[in-house]
Amino acid sequence: MIRRALIATLALATTAQAGPYRWPTSPAGVNAHLDHGNLTDYACGNNTYSGHRGTDIGVGRNTQVVAAAGGTVKHRTDGFGDGFIGSTDGGGFGNAVALYHGAGEETIYGHMTAGTGIPALGAVIACSDPIGRSGTSGNSSGPHLHFETRVAVSETGSYYSGQAEDPYAGPCSVAVSAWTNQNGGAPTATCAGGSTLIDDAAFVADVTIPDGTEVVAGVPFVKTWRLRNRGTSTWGAGYQLAHLDGPDFGAAAIAASAAPGAEVELTATMTATGSGVVRSRWRMTHDGTGFGEIVWVEVDVVAAPSTDADGDGVGPGQDCDDADPATHPGAVEDCDGVDRDCDGASDDGLTRACCDTGLETCSGGAWGACSVECAPVDGDEGGCCQTGGDGVGAAGLGGLALAALVARRRRR
Repeated sequence: MIRRALIATLALATTAQAGPYRWPTSPAGVNAHLDHGNLTDYACGNNTYSGHRGTDIGVGRNTQVVAAAGGTVKHRTDGFGDGFIGSTDGGGFGNAVALYHGAGEETIYGHMTAGTGIPALGAVIACSDPIGRSGTSGNSSGPHLHFETRVAVSETGSYYSGQAEDPYAGPCSVAVSAWTNQNGGAPTATCAGGSTLIDDAAFVADVTIPDGTEVVAGVPFVKTWRLRNRGTSTWGAGYQLAHLDGPDFGAAAIAASAAPGAEVELTATMTATGSGVVRSRWRMTHDGTGFGEIVWVEVDVVAAPSTDADGDGVGPGQDCDDADPATHPGAVEDCDGVDRDCDGASDDGLTRACCDTGLETCSGGAWGACSVECAPVDGDEGGCCQTGGDGVGAAGLGGLALAALVARRRRR
């Protein structure tokens, strides 16, 4: 009888071991671990609080949360606003998801933001699938993700059956980690059987047009944001900063490329209309799905600038040189190395006609050689080499313009 009891105990311990799980969000520190009693965490430290049954991950509001392993949505709540200490919304979890992984194993993701993609009850979810975004709903004092692993959960009964188990192995915890890679206390975003990627973005700075900048209605301005790739995926094809809501100011989505951890500046040319303070909000997307922190441009739209030192009709918020009336949005570029139209770029790529059928290109503030070889016309050694007027822009001459030049040459 003693031997049978020992075997039964060992079998229970084997089936109760959860995981393996990947880290369920972007890299972040832990605000509080599971309490093993007497305010003791898995490493026998005190980064916990009395009775805590999960892992509180310190991520900001609206950080993407993904499934730590494949499973089925056993429980979900959505629609709650921000919570407070003592709130009973969603049983204290607020907006939450519980994924059942089979064999009595379950993970819970609590305190998420309402309306951020929490999947339907019964939905089948793969490891790393997005399941919502972090927040501070329910019994919470600030934005974070409560991640809880449970074992011996009833497959058909309550999602909160069984008991909580610490995913961290340590001297005051379980012997075997439930993470695919505990990584010395900073678990990796690796699904069982291979690596996985997560999309996330963080706002770094307004490079141009800070909030409250005065802009003249109908006059273009250049907005640049600096963002950081806070996820583990590499931005490239399919990644864009896209308009979310408010007026789009005539700007299209902006393609983005950045390695994990890298910062990138994303620029759009915009034109505001109307009057007063107006905000346009934007967000990173991957194949149309939004992720990361929302950014915006907020401007004070006026009919005429309150300050205009050079009298060109554009104030210092938009005018890149308010002391030079020849420099302002909409000005004609010249091959002089100066950003005359305030679009954030000088005149490189500007072209003009030469030798009737040729083109010269501006680079570094100087015109390059003509694209065709010059030959004398009617005894005028330099006649065919006369350049034509102002530059015609980075796009160069179209086919009709070139045809007209050829016809003019033939008539001589």
